[in-house]
Order: sequence, then C-alpha cells, then structure tokens
Amino acid sequence: MDCDKCSEEAVLYQKYSGLHLCSQHLMESVEGKVKQTLRKHCDIQHGQKIGIALSGGKDSSVLLHIMHQVFGNWPDLKLVCISIDEGITGYRDPSIDMAIETTNALDVEHHVYSFNEEVGYTLDEISNLIGDEKTCRYCGILRRWILNRKSKELDLDKIAIGHNLDDESQSALMNFLDGDIDRMTRLGPEINTKTGFTPRIKPLREVPEREIGLYAKINNKIKAHFDECPYSNWALRQEARKILNQYESNHPGAKYSVLSSVDQIAEKLPQKNIKLQDCKTCGEPTTNTKCRACQLIKNLNKNRQNPSKP
Repeated sequence: MDCDKCSEEAVLYQKYSGLHLCSQHLMESVEGKVKQTLRKHCDIQHGQKIGIALSGGKDSSVLLHIMHQVFGNWPDLKLVCISIDEGITGYRDPSIDMAIETTNALDVEHHVYSFNEEVGYTLDEISNLIGDEKTCRYCGILRRWILNRKSKELDLDKIAIGHNLDDESQSALMNFLDGDIDRMTRLGPEINTKTGFTPRIKPLREVPEREIGLYAKINNKIKAHFDECPYSNWALRQEARKILNQYESNHPGAKYSVLSSVDQIAEKLPQKNIKLQDCKTCGEPTTNTKCRACQLIKNLNKNRQNPSKP
C-alpha cells in the first residue's frame, strides 16, 4: 500500500487512525506526539537539568533521540542520561553498550549505576534468592530507588522515563482490577512531585509500543537493543498486555481511551495528604520508618544467611 500522505510505500497501517504511513510520515507522527506531550504536560524550562532514564532499549533510545532533537540546541538546558545495570547475564550488557555508544555520539553526559554496587546483589543473584516470579517486583522497586537517589545527587530538575502508551494502559488496567484507584492518580504525564522525589515525566505516553519499535528500526541514527528481559514472562502485566492487545485489535483506539480515562480520573480525584519521613537506613522519603527498597534489601540479606526460609 502507498502512504496516505505521499506516494511512498507504507510501512505501517495505523488502525486507530485509518492511515497508511511511509517511513518518513511514521517518524513525523511519532515525533509530533512526543513534542505535543512535552508542550502540554512536561513543563521543561530554560536553565533546567533534565535526566533521561536510558536502558539502551527501543523506548529509552527513541526518547533520548527525540529529546536531543528538541532540546539539544538549547544553550542553557542540559540533558543527563542515567543507566542502571541490574546484572542480567546476556541481556543487560549489550543494551548498556548501546546506551554508551549513543550518548558518546550525541555528546550527552551519561552515568551508569549497577545493582551490584548500589544494592549488593545482581538481579540474577536476587532471582536465585527469592524466585523468578518475584524478581520483577524487586527489580522495579530497587530500580526506582536507585534512579531517585542518583537523580538528586546529580541535581536533576526532572527525569524522563520511556513509558509508552501500552505501558500506561496496562498499568491502568492492572490498578483498576486491583481496586487501587489511588495509584491510578499517579499515572499522569508528570508524577512524584512530592518533596524528596525527583519529578518524572513520560514524553512517550501517547505513542504505541509498535510505532516506537518501528521508529527505532527505521531511523539509522538510533542504536537500540530489542531483546526481551528474561524475567518478563513472570511479570503480572503480561496478562494485562494480552487483554489490551486483543481488545485493541477488535476496537482500534482502545488504549488511547484507557489513557484518556485515567487522565480524567486523576484530575477529579483528590490527592491524598500522605505524610512522608526519611528512611532511617538510606534517607529516602517513605511513609514508614524504613523505605520499601531497604526492606527488600534486608529480606535479601536474611535469605542469603538462611536460604531455606523465604
């Protein structure tokens, strides 16, 4: 099929829009959505220092490319990339290498931190201690913990993360099925604005995962790792992914409808006045005397000392 906007061969059929798009117009579509989200929701100002969580995968690599395209020429704004090496044999090393290659090519400041140094365990070691089915949960909490601590050390004003439309709609469905309406209010385009947390922005939240993948493959300036995490099959969101993909196939635009619903709910629900205190172990903000990450690390230490008891 030809592109509906020119005579070039189409590489994608956007079922939700009814458009066939060639490589160039697909890239323009993705970039347009990201730039619109940046303008409407992300409030990036001159003089700020903006972090980018860069794994080297397709989402974060496309995010860096477009953020650099938009802000790279701002003389008084600085982009800083943070990569976290969880320690997953055969998976994370290639993506970190690609992240380093990309930031070197763009001349963007880049910091790499590891679970092994910050937590005391690689993710492979964590999985051996607690089991594959719990690994994703541990990884998510510990990764966010490291990201927030390091973003404050680097004095970042905001940090951009590569959550796409599929990620956001899956999280919304999971929270709804769990009855966790409060967590749904934290799925907006900018989150964690409370004291002690570096605000996180999500410029890719209105772009489908498939379009990001095609963008990364089409654009020869982007180096991206496409392999799936070996622990992802145990993640609870895989069920939400299957449900939404099936519904999207039958009802194009369903994921956008979910995202719109989340935004409307977040606007209308009152924000809970949660009292935060400093974790007695690491100093990070928490509702308890010890933050969730430090609790998990303590549990890992117990498991290592006595592996027969979870």
